[in-house]
Amino acid sequence: MLLDKTTSPAPASEWRNAPLPRCRANSVRGSTEMANASYEPIKAVRRAFAVLRALNDLRFASVGDLHRETGISKPTIVRMLETLISEGYVARDNLFGGYRVTSNVQNLSSGFNGTSILIEAARAWTVTLTRDIKWPISLGTASGSEIFVDFTTSPISPWSYPFAVLHTRLPMLRTAMGRCYLAFCTDDERAELADRLRGGAADELDRALRAVDRIRTSGFAYPDPQTTSRRFQFVAVPIIEGGRCVAAMGLGFYRRAVPSNQIIERLIAPMRETARRIEHDIRNIRACVHDSAAAA
Repeated sequence: MLLDKTTSPAPASEWRNAPLPRCRANSVRGSTEMANASYEPIKAVRRAFAVLRALNDLRFASVGDLHRETGISKPTIVRMLETLISEGYVARDNLFGGYRVTSNVQNLSSGFNGTSILIEAARAWTVTLTRDIKWPISLGTASGSEIFVDFTTSPISPWSYPFAVLHTRLPMLRTAMGRCYLAFCTDDERAELADRLRGGAADELDRALRAVDRIRTSGFAYPDPQTTSRRFQFVAVPIIEGGRCVAAMGLGFYRRAVPSNQIIERLIAPMRETARRIEHDIRNIRACVHDSAAAA
């Protein structure tokens, strides 16, 4: 069953600019439950960010300039600026008679990379998918010759794995996510990975490379049939950006729970639909970041 577009979360391009709702930062399930928020947003924090954003846009600004941009009272702006100065993000520039941001503001984006964009785009969609099909969804990216699990919905799945998933490293040649990534990465990257992996199990590498065309044609991957689990089955689909595979989205389930002739309809079809939506939101987020950088 494909995701219901009328009940799925809004694309990133819509919710990034939406009015800030009440937050739930202490959710043990890792989601944002707007209807069951813990606290109202702290106004002082929101005002501080408004002042910082305005100052960043203006490059140099006086208290009066910031007041006109934000509508915040001048005494409050002065207190915000003094606080930001004490934290090293703002400096008073007497030459221009105003304030400016310092290079320390770049530290605020140091943790925002390709993986962060992937998780930002995928989080809501994978949570929705898990709530729909119940099984946990994981996202893995290439890390050397392995797949590193960057994100999982296991905490909200009623049928979660009885073993740790998040931040684990998976073999490239044996696992569904690894074989999926190997199949959909570029030819050059696949050749580099093959050179790294050739010193290990040559038989596993040969089987994985022989499966590339079949995986690319079907659009999904299973684990190596000679090393797969008897109890669990795993499947993975690619997430593509700009013609290259940036991640593999994997799902695991008990073999006895899903008949083999229903796997494509019940699991793989909604996974592929979710992957397309994630790809769409990655493009939107990239565009927003590019536009912000161009305007700076």
